[in-house]
Amino acid sequence: MIVASVPRALSLSLLLLAAACTTAASPERVAELRTLEAESAARLTAEGEILFRAEPITRQTYKSADGATRLLDEGELRRGIREASKALFLGRTEGPALVAMAKRDLAYAYNLAGDLDRAATYATEAVDTATTTPADWFRPATRERVLGPSHKLVGDVRLRQGRVKEAIAAYDRALAASEPDFVPFVRASLANAHLAAGDPARARELFRQADAGASPSVRALVRRGLGRVLLTEKRYQEAARWFEEAARAGGNDQAYEKLWALDGLARARRGEGDRAGAIAAYRQALDAAEQVRARFRSEEFKTGFFGDVQGVFDDAIRSMMEARQVEAALETSERGRSRALLDLLRGRGRQSAGTQAFADPLGRPLAAAAMRAAVPVDTAVIAYHVLADRTHAWTIRRSGITATTLEVGRATLREQANAFRAAARDRASDVERLGAALHGRLLAPLSLRPGEAIVVVPHDVLHYVPFHALRTAGGWVIEERAVSYAPSVSSAAHLVGQPARPRRHLFALGNPDLGSARLALPAAQREVESIQALFPGAEAHVGAAATKARLLARAGSGEIIHLAAHADVDEIDPLYSTIHLARAERTSGDLEAHEVYRLTLPRAGLVTLSACDTGVGRVSRGDEIWGFTRAFLSAGSSTLLVSLWPVEDEATARTMEAFYRDLRNGPARTALRAAQLALLRERRTAHPFFWAPFVLIGDAR
Repeated sequence: MIVASVPRALSLSLLLLAAACTTAASPERVAELRTLEAESAARLTAEGEILFRAEPITRQTYKSADGATRLLDEGELRRGIREASKALFLGRTEGPALVAMAKRDLAYAYNLAGDLDRAATYATEAVDTATTTPADWFRPATRERVLGPSHKLVGDVRLRQGRVKEAIAAYDRALAASEPDFVPFVRASLANAHLAAGDPARARELFRQADAGASPSVRALVRRGLGRVLLTEKRYQEAARWFEEAARAGGNDQAYEKLWALDGLARARRGEGDRAGAIAAYRQALDAAEQVRARFRSEEFKTGFFGDVQGVFDDAIRSMMEARQVEAALETSERGRSRALLDLLRGRGRQSAGTQAFADPLGRPLAAAAMRAAVPVDTAVIAYHVLADRTHAWTIRRSGITATTLEVGRATLREQANAFRAAARDRASDVERLGAALHGRLLAPLSLRPGEAIVVVPHDVLHYVPFHALRTAGGWVIEERAVSYAPSVSSAAHLVGQPARPRRHLFALGNPDLGSARLALPAAQREVESIQALFPGAEAHVGAAATKARLLARAGSGEIIHLAAHADVDEIDPLYSTIHLARAERTSGDLEAHEVYRLTLPRAGLVTLSACDTGVGRVSRGDEIWGFTRAFLSAGSSTLLVSLWPVEDEATARTMEAFYRDLRNGPARTALRAAQLALLRERRTAHPFFWAPFVLIGDAR
């Protein structure tokens, strides 16, 4: 069934707000909003009106609270965008100054989220509004607070895009227009741009200027920048001494600064040709990383040091693999995956105590020997780590660990993965050719044994690849072997080390009533009703009864939880990805991912998300693909069944019915494979579009 996925947007908690306010938005109005371009000014202004009616703001309160920047500085990207959207709407009557501030804040939000084109658009519009509006609409201080940050944001985007000359020009304009307190940030960013332009002398001068009068956090970043200048000049011994001194220094964020000082020391050692010294420094840096409290450090973006923590793991892995320290490199990759989860949550979601593999903030990465011992007989776990110029793959069996370096980097894999997934989703005729090319890069070099089941631990762009639908010389991978997926080797080891959970009691919600016939999903209702018949005593609710409140109340007792509903993945702030369920009285039906982290699902042997793209989301710089996948595993489910692209009605119904019928008497992996092979062997549904979208993540027993 094609379950209509909502475009990337505010995750439409709008229904909650509409229900709570006196001037409620009609379901038709909400449906209309979905047709507008996601994240566009028109879309955000319209949504801002609904948000404003529920929780009004004034021009003065928005200005006094420094717009939405307080929320954005805390990493609450979607909440910050919502506040700016209200200001966009209010600005229609309150004047262009408020509109300019709102667009400045939107530019900041999208820059933080990595949506660079949109960030540049809003920053440019903020500048245009501030410079063309008559003086009687703009106080001088307000104009400065718009122009300085907006010009700088244009520079930030251009620098990240590699357009260095344009970045320098934008930063120069920002320097001329900024308030004194903002000048150190601009100078540090301008220094980074000159360093990228190959002018370390000018960069050094600007870093030293930025150091004067800056806050302690900015001064620490500036000193890191001075160390980078020395590395660029290949003055490795001087850089090493500087970094060693910095590692011994104290400060309010000592562990964090120590991490970066040790990373710099490792780079200096590499420059000197001291591989052993570099690895020793990386090991110390990784130990420091585990002591760092996860929080959003906006100064990293304001001074041009973007999310480099995962880069430390990448560089350490590179050095260890070059030194043939295979198991150490694998363990470091696992630590990086755990760190990625912690950095995403940064205190915003309480992880469930139900599953230790995900409840520990660091994910409890295992030693290589423990990973190996947990792998079932006749199974290989394949863990990937994608770097800019190469990809490392570890094939882990009970008998040992084999490492393979694949000579393909991030950019090429992204291009091939996107092309293959698009071909599968669009029923293209070249899907076999594209699948064969990826198989040749990712699986063929690993010398897998005939019939051996594999558990794939993807990384980076590989989260978008359905490995079971790659093409071998003799057919599709699924015809050769069973395939399942896991977010990390350590989590997979933990799950298979626990007793298999029973999957007898079904709790299902389908075709939630969202108040409009345009949003109805009759095929989802038929799906739930057909599955319900397979499980005596099943609890299934459709239409108006398929409420979020019922899910929150009953999910903890479910062994199988099946949700067939609209869903959207929020690529700006993945914790606001949403499954749209029915409202109950004055309570919203929108289930957001951060709420799932607060659930406890101690009995859930399987959660099925039968909605479009529920397994797809934003890939973090570290490793994880952030949508609902990790949220439900963290809440305690041992297994997820999710989709990678919009799915066809009849094929989905047949897949689900066959899967659940066989699940009653056998492993989930076997049941899903049999259901998919049945579709594959029929001419009408032989294309991967029909049989390949669903994947099992977690314990596939």
